[in-house]
Amino acid sequence: MNIPVCAALGASLALAGCNAVPPEAALPAFSPADPAYGITNTHYHPVVNYVHREPTDPQNWRRLNDNLSPAGKEAGS
Repeated sequence: MNIPVCAALGASLALAGCNAVPPEAALPAFSPADPAYGITNTHYHPVVNYVHREPTDPQNWRRLNDNLSPAGKEAGS
């Protein structure tokens, strides 16, 4: 960038920092400390589909692979 563009950008940022925001505009319309506001209902939603699994004994790998293969036992791989 050239120097005049940087100077204009710096000046606009400096002036924007001096701009005051009224406190009414920055605060929400309700106060969290207000007892009339009440408490919203919360619900438990699991994030992960957890399934408890127990350890098993070693099994025949070829039979397990044949049972899980999409080709089936007749393909004869």
